[in-house]
Amino acid sequence: MGCFTPSELEEIDRLWRELPADHMWTGWAASGHEPEQVWIFRTRAHWRRFPLSKSKTGFVIADEIGRPVARAKTLPALLAKVESIPGIEALSEDP
Repeated sequence: MGCFTPSELEEIDRLWRELPADHMWTGWAASGHEPEQVWIFRTRAHWRRFPLSKSKTGFVIADEIGRPVARAKTLPALLAKVESIPGIEALSEDP
């Protein structure tokens, strides 16, 4: 696993700022100048945090207990993969 570069953090910020206000992915956070992990937040009925990390070939986002949910070579591709996971939108709906 590698560290996120400042330019990758800027890309994450740009991608999430481009999302519509009602998108299921509501924000992100990281600690330090070149963190090993970034947290992606989702909310509707409940806040949830998903760890984003780098792999040898790209990026991986996992669920709350560390199981990989999606992998991609680029951050935009990862966002598209996460959005296409069946049922994720239904899981994020308010009851």
